[in-house]
This record gives sequence, C-alpha cells and structure tokens, in this order.
Amino acid sequence: MGLNSRKAQIAMGALPIVTLSLFVFFPFVWRALKTKRASDVRLAVLFSVAELASLVALSLAPTTHKDGPDNLIAMLVWVVMLAATVTAAYLYRPLNKDEAMDQAARNTRPGSSYLN
Repeated sequence: MGLNSRKAQIAMGALPIVTLSLFVFFPFVWRALKTKRASDVRLAVLFSVAELASLVALSLAPTTHKDGPDNLIAMLVWVVMLAATVTAAYLYRPLNKDEAMDQAARNTRPGSSYLN
C-alpha cells in the first residue's frame, strides 16, 4: 500500500466506526500479518473475539419494534468500536524521530511506518 503514516492512521482509525463495527478486526489483523509480532497477534485476536461477541450478542438480543436491541448490548458494541478506533489510531500513528531511531537500532520491522 502506498499510504503514508498519517493517512494510514486516519484510515485504520476510522474503519471500525465507518463500517459500523463490521470491520473492527481489520486494522489489527492487517498489522499482525505485516509485523508478525506476538503483541500484534494478541491485539488481533482480542478485537476479533470482541467483535464476534458483540455481533453474537446483538443477534441473540430480544428486540421489539420500538426498542431495538438491549441498551447494554448496544453499549458493548459502541465500546468495542471506540476502543478499536482509539487503539488503531495509536498503533498507526506516525513515528517521531526518536522512535524511528530506536526501531532502526533494534533492526526490527517498523511499527506504524511500514506502510510508507
């Protein structure tokens, strides 16, 4: 992908809300596939399970014509969406010079600037 870090941060951060929680997992799975770090894989699994749990809860919630899903379940969906948005925006942030130098010294794959 030819995205710079700021565009990647905005795109990946907005994805969970823009898709109404259907692709909460995508920024984290994409990052885990690129970096192959254990911490990124754990985040991908965490947000995939959280999305699956919220979608299952929504599908099993008793609904009425007026009320829609239970307020607690709707709140769970919003919490997962907002947590994914904030976390993805943080993970895909542009690196400052000190962070870039630290990563170059460790000779690892860059954290948020690998999309450059």
